[in-house]
Amino acid sequence: MNFDAHPYRYPSGTSDRLHRPAGYKDYQDFRPWLDDEFLFRCVYCLKRQQWAPTDIWAVDHLVPQSEDPDRTHDYTNLILSCQWCNSRKLAAEVPDPVEKPYGDRLEVDRTTGEVSPLNDDGKILIRILKLNHPKQVETRRDHLRSLRIIAKVDPDHWIHLMGFPSELPDLSRKRPPEGNRRPEGIPESCHEIKQRGELPEILESSRN
Repeated sequence: MNFDAHPYRYPSGTSDRLHRPAGYKDYQDFRPWLDDEFLFRCVYCLKRQQWAPTDIWAVDHLVPQSEDPDRTHDYTNLILSCQWCNSRKLAAEVPDPVEKPYGDRLEVDRTTGEVSPLNDDGKILIRILKLNHPKQVETRRDHLRSLRIIAKVDPDHWIHLMGFPSELPDLSRKRPPEGNRRPEGIPESCHEIKQRGELPEILESSRN
């Protein structure tokens, strides 16, 4: 077990959307797909649902609804966000984390909890999302410290905090009104991987 796994490492490298459901009239209905797509974490700050299971989570529009209403229900325009980041981003536009992985743009210091930009896109993300707001930095720093201590005194609980939610959405049972345009993604969903006994104990930066 890698007890040194970084809880705030952004995914890097090129990728594509795993799923492509279509036709929901309420964009909140995309949530189970987005939960799986983005591995139960806020795309922007990497807060995990496992750390805050009772928090409210948001479906955010990369291109704001006010700018392009036609993409309000476009799955490729939707991401999973915590309420903090959703309320900071508002109508701003930020790089698509799928087309431009944030691991190539942002890096979190494991000691201070501060986020460093790796390029101009990273600077934009930090500014718009206020990723280095004192409260955000303090929260990350405290969380990093707590996880290091837990790893030493209660490894099982560390695995729980770094792992996947116990209830994973079974996307094979979902029937989007206009179908799933990437059915090949279903076998790679977390639920199906768990059914095969192949789901890792901890969630690191990406499926790869």
